[in-house]
Amino acid sequence: MELKNLTKNIYNGFLDMIYKKKCLICGCSKTDDLLCKTCLKDVQFLSYFAHKFYEKIPIYSATIYDKNVKSLIQMLKFKHKKSAAKPLSNILFSYFKKLNLKDDYIIVYPPSFFIKSAQRGYNHMFLIAKEFSKLTDFKINKNLIKKIKPTKPQYKVKDRRKNIKGSFKINQKELLKLKDKKLLLIDDITTSGATLEEIINCFLKLNFNNITCLTISKTK
Repeated sequence: MELKNLTKNIYNGFLDMIYKKKCLICGCSKTDDLLCKTCLKDVQFLSYFAHKFYEKIPIYSATIYDKNVKSLIQMLKFKHKKSAAKPLSNILFSYFKKLNLKDDYIIVYPPSFFIKSAQRGYNHMFLIAKEFSKLTDFKINKNLIKKIKPTKPQYKVKDRRKNIKGSFKINQKELLKLKDKKLLLIDDITTSGATLEEIINCFLKLNFNNITCLTISKTK
């Protein structure tokens, strides 16, 4: 396994030498980053405390959903730019470090309905969770939360809570394995908070509340 990883790292390094990385926003390759330092300066980070509590569960948001963060999220969700997951996870990690939360978490996320994932070809939140896991060394559990019915995109509906109601289910066998663990529920955007609150409600019905929520961005 170690030899395989070493070979993979050498190969990826070789590709980076040939195809220098370019900023996804401005296209420059000066810093060899997918989000250059100049474009990172336009990211509006938020204060380092919970911006909302739902049933005593803290919900943190790293940035304002605007400008470069908005562009990266839209690239990932709608333009098949899977590479955007990395700078987004970097932004999330940069914020998370300053929260000074010392716990060892299990990463979970709101999954897409299986038809949506098939149409897109990937689950965008899993890609972000995967990159975030590399930065934190937290494990991911992708089987704990299931989306059991399709919903309309939240930005297209007026009643977000009605739209998302009953669309998630918790795998109780998986939850039993994690009964003594702390969950870090991550998402890309929060507007009304309906998605996170619906998932939290699913956990509360099973008498589990050891959850911290963290989103990349929140709308103004």
